[in-house]
Amino acid sequence: MSKKKIIDYFLKQAEIGNWDKIKYSDVEKELNLKKNSIKKLFADKIYFLEHYDRYIDKLVIGSVSAQDIKENNPSDIIQEYLLNKLDYMNENKLGISNIINFYFNNPKFYLISLKSTKLSAQIFLDCFSYSNNIIRKKLFEKAILVIYLLGFKKWLYEDNTNNSAFAIIDKGIKRIEKSTNFFEDLIKK
Repeated sequence: MSKKKIIDYFLKQAEIGNWDKIKYSDVEKELNLKKNSIKKLFADKIYFLEHYDRYIDKLVIGSVSAQDIKENNPSDIIQEYLLNKLDYMNENKLGISNIINFYFNNPKFYLISLKSTKLSAQIFLDCFSYSNNIIRKKLFEKAILVIYLLGFKKWLYEDNTNNSAFAIIDKGIKRIEKSTNFFEDLIKK
């Protein structure tokens, strides 16, 4: 059984408003799996979006070729990564929104999600070396994370066409490029 089928099942249930009703036993029956197979992916439903984020990252990072990294400047590559990530998640927007709304008052969920998103950005930025000190690298990671989170919020709650979210990401990348020399410190591996 593929990870995608498990992810699709959970997202479909979230989309139709059944997130709170999903039990591992239901997934076992529906997908003909053992509970351990499902728990290998995530031990608790609260970790689902963290796992989904990693799954999407593999798809997005796989879509950015080594050739793209060689031929384009870092700001374009990072912008493409952020835009592609939202694009890949687009078909599951309602399910994602319902999951987030379900955990709205749960601080543990937000910490898990923030950590996951931060790790996501760090993994992609590891495609580059950073020529300057570690503090500047961490500041750059945080700036990219803020741009992504602002775009994600717009994408999730306010934007049916993705244009507004894409505009925020585009404007944020350009502002970092003009206001700092963070991109100059990136070295293609």
